[in-house]
Amino acid sequence: MKKILIGIVLTAVLFSFAKADTTSDAVAKAVAYLKTQAAGDATKTMALVAAGETVDVFYLKSFSGATAIEYAKPIMAIVAGGENPSTYPAQDFVAKLKSFADSTQLGSSSQVNDDIWGILALSSAGVQASDSAIQNSKTFLLVNQNTDGGWAWNTGGTSDTNDTAVAIMALLETGVAKSDSSIQKAISYLKSAQNTDGGFPYDPVSPYGTDSDANSDAWVIMAITKFGEDPKLWTKNGANPIDHLLSLQDTDGGFWWMKPPADFNNKAATADATIALSGKSFPV
Repeated sequence: MKKILIGIVLTAVLFSFAKADTTSDAVAKAVAYLKTQAAGDATKTMALVAAGETVDVFYLKSFSGATAIEYAKPIMAIVAGGENPSTYPAQDFVAKLKSFADSTQLGSSSQVNDDIWGILALSSAGVQASDSAIQNSKTFLLVNQNTDGGWAWNTGGTSDTNDTAVAIMALLETGVAKSDSSIQKAISYLKSAQNTDGGFPYDPVSPYGTDSDANSDAWVIMAITKFGEDPKLWTKNGANPIDHLLSLQDTDGGFWWMKPPADFNNKAATADATIALSGKSFPV
C-alpha cells in the first residue's frame, strides 16, 4: 500500500512539472513571436517584461493622447520598462492622466473602463490608493457594478468577462479585499461565465456567440492570479483556462483569438496570453 501511495504522489509531482514545462515553453515561444512584431505597443512591452525580458520604451517619449484611457497603458508600460512616467517623457504622463479626473471619477462619465485602467496606471506609477483620483474612481466602479456581479466597459452596459476581470484587478490595487462582497460577486460572475472547454467568452449571454477566446482567458487568468487562486483549479467539465489558452497557441508562438477558423481571427491576444502564462497580472 505504501508503495502504491508513493507511486501516486510521484506521478502527481511529475505531472505538475510537465505542466509547468509546457507553460514555460509556451511563454518562450510567445516571446519569440512578439519579438518579430512591430515595436511600439504598450501591452507587448508589458508582456516582454512579464516574461523576464529587457525592454526599451523609447517609443513613448513622444506619445500624446486625447483621453484618459489613452494614457493608461503607456504609463503602465513606462513603469514596466523601469522608467518614471512623471519624468521620462516630454510631459508628465501621471499629471496628464489625473487632469482628466473630476470630483466623481476619471475620464468620461459614460465609461467605466477608463476608471479601471486609470486606477491601474496611477497605482503602477506609485500614486497612493488614498489619492482622490483613485478613490473617486474606486467608488465609481463600485456604484456601477451590475447586479450579476460583473462590469461592462460603459455605464449601464451588459457585463463582460474582460472588464470584470480588470475591474477586480483595479479594486484589489485600491485595497479592496478579496473577501469584500464586490469582489466575491465578481468572482461568482466569472465562474458562471466559464465554458465547458475551461475557457471564457467575452460575454456569456451574447447573441453573437459565446465561444471562449484567448483575450478573455488571459484576463480572467490574470484576475484569478491576482486574488491568490490557482487558475488551473478553476475547472469546468475537467478543463481549465490555462489549458484552453494553451490550445490556442500556433506553431509560430502566437496565440489565436479563437480556434481557427473564426471570423476576424488574428494573433493580437499573444501579449495578454504571455502576461497571464507568466503568472503576472495588471499592472505588470
